[in-house]
Amino acid sequence: MLSAELRDTARPRPAARRADRPPESARTLDGLFTRAARRHPRAVVVREGPHQLSYGKADVLSSQLATALLRTGVQLGDPVVVQCADHRQALVAHLAVLKAGGVCVPVPRDVPAGQTAAVAAVSGAGAVLCSLTTHDRWGRGGRFQRLALDDPELWKRIGAWPLDRALPRSAPTEPAYLLTAGEGGLWRSGHLVDHRAWHLAMAARSAKAGPAGQTVTVAEQPTGPATLSAMWWAFGSGSTLHAQPDGFGPAALGGVVAVCGTGEYPALLDALAAAPPFSPPRSVLLVGAPCPPALAARHTEILPDTALRAEFAPGGSVLPWAVGVFPAGPDASGAPVVGPAPGVRLSVRDVLGDALRAGEVGEVCASGRTLPFDVIGERAPGRPGAPLGSGFGGRRLPDGALEITGGPAPAVAAPPSYATTGRTA
Repeated sequence: MLSAELRDTARPRPAARRADRPPESARTLDGLFTRAARRHPRAVVVREGPHQLSYGKADVLSSQLATALLRTGVQLGDPVVVQCADHRQALVAHLAVLKAGGVCVPVPRDVPAGQTAAVAAVSGAGAVLCSLTTHDRWGRGGRFQRLALDDPELWKRIGAWPLDRALPRSAPTEPAYLLTAGEGGLWRSGHLVDHRAWHLAMAARSAKAGPAGQTVTVAEQPTGPATLSAMWWAFGSGSTLHAQPDGFGPAALGGVVAVCGTGEYPALLDALAAAPPFSPPRSVLLVGAPCPPALAARHTEILPDTALRAEFAPGGSVLPWAVGVFPAGPDASGAPVVGPAPGVRLSVRDVLGDALRAGEVGEVCASGRTLPFDVIGERAPGRPGAPLGSGFGGRRLPDGALEITGGPAPAVAAPPSYATTGRTA
């Protein structure tokens, strides 16, 4: 079920571990969750409408589902598609795949018709964790092993099986996620992210912005970038992920951290501007494209007492490349100036992949240990290990700061030296 390309990119596990380091299971995403579940098993991990799920229950269900994946033949490094209808199902699915040593391939529940075949072609996935409403999108033949997580018969069957004693099979330097790297969510290539990179990026966010707090609120579908970014940050703090599928409501924002995509935030601000007096959120985190100066100014106008953090994570990714913090409204007439995220090295390069001098406009590129370590799928041949390309234009200022001038990047073709960008013309 694993494509040869993805298997070749799997990183070898370290041969030995220093005695002063925690065990490997404590430094993986599923290990992070299990530790929180053991400390606070009854705490609510996901709240969606009238429904909620506890840390302890999610940990147990995911172990049962991971056992089922192993029984269906999922092996170390195998990609498994996750396309669930709600956030509780999605959480259990993600945990199960990671515990089984697989690679999560999150797919939006409203993926365009025909894209399921593209997902399969790029990822090489042969197993799908889904809902009854998304089950038939993966065909009626035997190509995919499909498990609908809202099917009671499934849980009756796997609940009777003893847990596999090999769990968990995850390791910090093994791939954890394969994220779409195509524009507009189209599956032409995918970013491979290991447990360690994700863990470091969320820890760096907490160090700079503070812990997530008691509640992190999202209004996005279960597998979107904002949700993925919010959930692992929340779980690292033992917080509750509050999913609002019908959109943010002012009554639910009081004192919490709200995570939103840059493209969706203007509509939320308009709704808040028309709402009666309400308690504002403690902070707002934007993920995805750069935050335009006008949007930051609008935020300050509507939510003057709420800090705004904007993380630049292009191409459908989740891990931030650059970060902008707006404690007060910036000058709306200028482009946003941002700094690299911790552990990230930013550069501006031309179509040949060469670094440009200060003031010259090119494509914003990045490398570092908190970023995807490889891209599979559609790529141009060229130099291995080249920095990831964002598809956004930018330039280095004389003082060393980076200015993102817009997207897409000035280049009109994928440069040959961008062997691992995953960017298409």
